[in-house]
Amino acid sequence: MQPLQPDAIKMLVVHCSDTPDDEALRAMDIQRMHLGFGWDGIGYHYVIGRDGRCEPGRPEYWRGAHVKSINDQSLGVCLIGRSHFTTDQMYQLELLLRDWTARYPHARVVGHRDATDTDKTCPNFDAVAWWQTRNSTRVTPVTGSAAMLAQPDDKSDLETEILFGEALEVLDQRNGYIKVRLATDSYEGWVQATAVTSVASRKVQDYCLIAAPSVIVYAAPDVKSHCLMKLSLGAKIGIEDRQSEWVTIALPNGGTGHLPANACAKALPTDDFVSVAEKLVGCAYLFGGRTHEGLDCSALLQLSLQAAGIACPRNSGDQQIWAAERGITVDTTKLQRGDLLFWPGHVAICQSAERMLHANAHHHAVASEGIVPALRRLADVTGGVATTIRLLSD
Repeated sequence: MQPLQPDAIKMLVVHCSDTPDDEALRAMDIQRMHLGFGWDGIGYHYVIGRDGRCEPGRPEYWRGAHVKSINDQSLGVCLIGRSHFTTDQMYQLELLLRDWTARYPHARVVGHRDATDTDKTCPNFDAVAWWQTRNSTRVTPVTGSAAMLAQPDDKSDLETEILFGEALEVLDQRNGYIKVRLATDSYEGWVQATAVTSVASRKVQDYCLIAAPSVIVYAAPDVKSHCLMKLSLGAKIGIEDRQSEWVTIALPNGGTGHLPANACAKALPTDDFVSVAEKLVGCAYLFGGRTHEGLDCSALLQLSLQAAGIACPRNSGDQQIWAAERGITVDTTKLQRGDLLFWPGHVAICQSAERMLHANAHHHAVASEGIVPALRRLADVTGGVATTIRLLSD
């Protein structure tokens, strides 16, 4: 087999097997078929089965055998079926094409019938038009969260985490990553192309936030059913149906999941954001983290306020400016529940006049501690004295 040069790839070609829609073929079946043609083996680089399973065919560094005359400048994927492709198939096709277009930014998505002069109708739908609708500038995480990195590199620093249901604006693409802007707080960074999918247009009854620190999304309204994913505080969900103890939510792949109704809410009372932060005591400290599996000080404040319907910036420095515009500075001897304490690069939330709550590297966790000893320790660590701001209600 001849090598395929990455820089030469100009087309990403969608095919179909043109076999009956009720015939669940696999990549191995296509392999046998193509060997029967006298070829060196399967001509496609990927095959997507009726159940959505995406199986590898030829390696991407080998020239395919799927479109005559352009195999030296294209990659090919085959959908099993003829005319009625499943939701799972189309979902996996989108994820594959997101990965490909991010790694081969100069290549365009086409159907077999568009790639060359042919009488064939393969893949029996307008792949170009379909991709234009899916390749929108608005995407969202596929699963519970997605890492936003400083650079399009696996070893790059974590900037923040994007929660399920949060919308992203696509800005650029490179090396298997896309550069995005988070609608929640305008944060920008790079995410893996396969970690996001288009924002689906679905008919839902209501939109809510996850109000619990974490919650399981089940395959059925039964705690013994299969776990589909885990969602964290602040994740945004579209509710399709409500029962007494369960809600049915829309999933990116077109399916549905189920979670306890008491885990979601429109918003908590504004003065209750401290109790939200208290629920996260014991969660691990992770710089850049924003989920129950690990978070930093500014994420703790942002998520807690967000649960109460209050939007604020992501970084502690910006949060201090934001808070100063909406509150008053108070003396550290006159603190009360809900006051915010800011040091250079750090923020904490007052639980009372004596205790505060913060995600910190000293405890390696979200911890509650006495304010007086914390004031002294953090002044030494950060090199600055605390500024205390009391948010004022509108």
